[in-house]
Amino acid sequence: MSAISRQRRAALSRKQEAFVREYDRTNGNGTQAARNAGYSASSDAVLAQQAYENLRKPEIKRRLAQLDAEIAATLTPNRVKVRLHEISHEAQANGQYGPAVRAEELIGKSLGMWVEQTLNVNVEMRSEHVQALLEVAKKRAAQPIDLEDDEVTKKRARLFED
Repeated sequence: MSAISRQRRAALSRKQEAFVREYDRTNGNGTQAARNAGYSASSDAVLAQQAYENLRKPEIKRRLAQLDAEIAATLTPNRVKVRLHEISHEAQANGQYGPAVRAEELIGKSLGMWVEQTLNVNVEMRSEHVQALLEVAKKRAAQPIDLEDDEVTKKRARLFED
């Protein structure tokens, strides 16, 4: 077999290439990928069978692996931060404050702004230790909580007063 005929056999058809792209776009839904790639069928079962057969072909497996590697190479921490920033601002512009706050939270976590503040103590607790902890808790409960914790909150409050 010549090199050219091997290359032709290894190359994907247009429909197979479309299937690979659609398989990736639909997160591994072979039936939907076959439908979107233009495979004609009378039912979902036939499309599923065509997808199954495609996914068993070595050249399609190689192309999917190649596509996964290309995508993995573009996923960097900086790209994720930029994308989260875009999502945050778009969500806020659409009045979706929950997703905007979540995106900002994830950006903050990626920058190390929030550190897990748990302390695991592995000692024997005596009654005097428990008593001391209860006294500290009572003192803290008696202290007022300052809800005006930053200048931004104060500025926003002044805006609403006017």
